[in-house]
Amino acid sequence: MSGVTGARSVHHAAFERSTVPSAILDRAGRVIDINEAYLEMSGRSRDEMIGRSTLELIHADELPAVISGLDQPMRGARAVRQRRRHKRADGTWIPVEVTTCFVPDPEGSDEPLLLVQILDHHTEVLELDAVDELVTRQQYQPAGDAACIHDAEGRVAFGSPTLDALLGRPNGWMVGRLLTDPELATVRSDGEPAGPDDDPALGAISTRSEIAATLGLLTEDGRRIWLSVVAGAVEREALPVRSSLRDITELVEAQQEARRLAAVVEEQLAYRANHDDLTGLTARRIVLDRLEEELAAGRPMSVVFVDLDGFKAINDELGHLAGDDLLIAVADQLRALAGPAMLIGRAGGDEFVAITADPDDAEGFGDGVRTAATGPDGLAPGGARRVCASVGVAHAEPGDDRSSLLTRADRNMYEVKRAARTL
Repeated sequence: MSGVTGARSVHHAAFERSTVPSAILDRAGRVIDINEAYLEMSGRSRDEMIGRSTLELIHADELPAVISGLDQPMRGARAVRQRRRHKRADGTWIPVEVTTCFVPDPEGSDEPLLLVQILDHHTEVLELDAVDELVTRQQYQPAGDAACIHDAEGRVAFGSPTLDALLGRPNGWMVGRLLTDPELATVRSDGEPAGPDDDPALGAISTRSEIAATLGLLTEDGRRIWLSVVAGAVEREALPVRSSLRDITELVEAQQEARRLAAVVEEQLAYRANHDDLTGLTARRIVLDRLEEELAAGRPMSVVFVDLDGFKAINDELGHLAGDDLLIAVADQLRALAGPAMLIGRAGGDEFVAITADPDDAEGFGDGVRTAATGPDGLAPGGARRVCASVGVAHAEPGDDRSSLLTRADRNMYEVKRAARTL
């Protein structure tokens, strides 16, 4: 083991003392080691270069060719040799001839590193239009985007540093992973888990066309970010796909919030359409439609009518607001007395109607209302006035329809009311 360590030390010493400007990069193109010759050529310090993306130092016109050239060592070539321009610390550009090859990671990782060596460089300064270079760079990779190069299996072979930063992951974490990697818990725009069929890089490989998708990926701290991904096939064997990824989390979250609010509004509108505005009881239309549906199906049904006694006088004396409060209190009392299978609604004004398939429930509810109405608190406990009521119960008979059953329950209720008036 000590022999291996010693060999590494010798190799590193040779790397440091070489007059050939050299740098070792991770798969995202960031510098992890660099020698003095490279620093001198670039006019930068070691602190300025370690961790920096070398893509920033390559002229935008040459970025596609640089990335394309990596296909050769990926397919087994010893190295790729290219001419390009290097940006020095003072902003000037110089021509360089570069060779790039893969080298083993001394830390033992399965992912190799990139050794970049400047075989030839000139001190002559090139006259370049800085604005034109910036525009070209922005066209190649718009501000705020991340970019990836994918291998033939759809995995990230090279990625811009911004992708790991967006995900809050360590540098180079995405290398060797799919955009639908299980650790990312990737979901589609509809919230369903994303599988291989939803991976745009895999789609671009299989169709040889451009694939666009919106994917939600989990960050290191458990947040979900949304990326608009466009993956397109390129004419390279080992690196056949390039993808561009843009963070659209704010847009997607705004859309989700809009949909949530729309659903809330729709739910509230449906509730208001199906419930009495004042008491919150089921709307008369819903109760009667249910009654008609059950009778048409031949199922047994019972109806209970409740009519408040003398409520008009109470309403006139106390005013409509106080009268509304009493109606709300009566509705609450009726809910408490109704069985779980009973549907109760406001028939209108000071009348209420309840339906149930169980005759015993109907009779029990009717008795409960009568008992409460004749008690010391009436049907509106704690209200400004004691509220009494008359109750009529009717059970479906052969040949009954909605109208006949309701009429019988209403008639029974009014017979009770008339009897009370004669006492």
